Amino acid sequence: MAFKALHEGFEKSSFKVKDAHENGYKEFTASSTMSQQQKRVKLEENYDIISQLPMDLLSQLVSLLPLKEALKTSTLSKTWKTIWTTHTDIVCDISSVLGVLRDESGNISLNVREEHRNQFIERVCHLMQQRLMGPNMRSIVISFPLSRKDGPHVARWVGDAVMKGVQTIILNLNGGSGIVSFPFSILRAPGQASKVRQLGLNSCSLKSLSVRNRTLDSLVNIHLQSVNLTDKQMDVILSKCFFLESLILRKCDKLARFKLSRNPRLKLLDIRSCLRLKSIELYAESLQILEFDGLLDHFSFDHVPKLVQLFACVYGEKFVQFSTYALSRIAVDAPLLQTLTLQARRVLPLPKGVFTFTNIKYLVLKLNPCDGEDELDWIRYILKAFPSLNRLEIDFSLVVPRNAGSTNQSHRGLAEVSHENLRELEVTGYYGGPGQVEAVKHLVDRAFKLDLLVISSPAKLYVGLRESIRVDLRNDNKSSSEKIEELRSVLPNSLRVDYSNV
Repeated sequence: MAFKALHEGFEKSSFKVKDAHENGYKEFTASSTMSQQQKRVKLEENYDIISQLPMDLLSQLVSLLPLKEALKTSTLSKTWKTIWTTHTDIVCDISSVLGVLRDESGNISLNVREEHRNQFIERVCHLMQQRLMGPNMRSIVISFPLSRKDGPHVARWVGDAVMKGVQTIILNLNGGSGIVSFPFSILRAPGQASKVRQLGLNSCSLKSLSVRNRTLDSLVNIHLQSVNLTDKQMDVILSKCFFLESLILRKCDKLARFKLSRNPRLKLLDIRSCLRLKSIELYAESLQILEFDGLLDHFSFDHVPKLVQLFACVYGEKFVQFSTYALSRIAVDAPLLQTLTLQARRVLPLPKGVFTFTNIKYLVLKLNPCDGEDELDWIRYILKAFPSLNRLEIDFSLVVPRNAGSTNQSHRGLAEVSHENLRELEVTGYYGGPGQVEAVKHLVDRAFKLDLLVISSPAKLYVGLRESIRVDLRNDNKSSSEKIEELRSVLPNSLRVDYSNV
């Protein structure tokens, strides 16, 4: 298996070793007068032809293999015994360390038992001890449900990797008993500057994190999930990570306040499923992508001049205040905004003034901003406020049905407006009826360059800029053919319409 994998990697190079190997083997089998010893020597020479290559090239070939296959090469010969230790990326998970898990009866099992955990620790300890004999490492990934008592082993593995100049550390310890403590002090080897640039932690608690800590200087990307992160620890990370460009926080349930002030480099901020988060304050001159959700009591975007993409899902009493801000005043605070996704399951009243978003090309409104007679006013508002829009997604699942023949005059006095740039329109939560048919027709009639209309009965719920699920929220009595026929009667024949999710 090791030679097979090695040859697959070797074929990517310009050397024609395969041909030489086959020719040598044919020559060997054609000679019937050789002694058994001569045959064995000849066979070894033919099969060891790769071993004659320069060590640097062998190390490069082995580095192309998954770590599990690279480790197998150590059994081939003395030459190969330590070549795998030049592998720069160490990945320790169930598959690479234990293979297939089996229960007490020898049957394949998906459950990790204590004996599996002990085997994993023993093998990774042995692996890391050998890996210390090799050159510098690039990354280490530990993905296994370890327990609180296994923390010292994890710290030792990470410390060994740091001594080898590792740049990426990922610990996914989800599923173990208790939370493993992660001491930040191990990110810097004694007498050396830290080289760790990427840090990912899942199911850990943080230790040795203070304003005097100098181990955070090198970090560029941080991803923390199910980490017992306090407000004070968050402040330390933000103040000490001078080169931080990407910060992702998921399910950090101790975090109640996030305050970012004058960070010169942060470009991506993603805060989701942090259940106790109540406040977000941002002063981030380089921030380009922002995603967050939460039951917020306070928000402040004092300085986000380079923000390009925004996903927000705000619950609670501040829902109306934030959503109205995001559809109006943020046009001034984030003038470069191009993608805006607002998600919630409530009806939103129309903003009082019309702000112009000159750069937004993609708008996703899952706020259900349509309530009875106001739905056409909302459409007029969108067409007027977003003149550069190329793609629009809007949800109708909470629209209050209107009777046929209801007036479509503006209650706010908003004038009819046409749109010159809208090319794609997706309507979700569509169940038919006079109100929805009229709203879709209103949009289509005023988008002169519209090329594609997508109609979907299930609501499309977003959990991020690029993450969504479809949910059927209504008891729909109409058949698909009835809903399609309703629309076909009012839409132009030249328009491409996708009814696949009706």
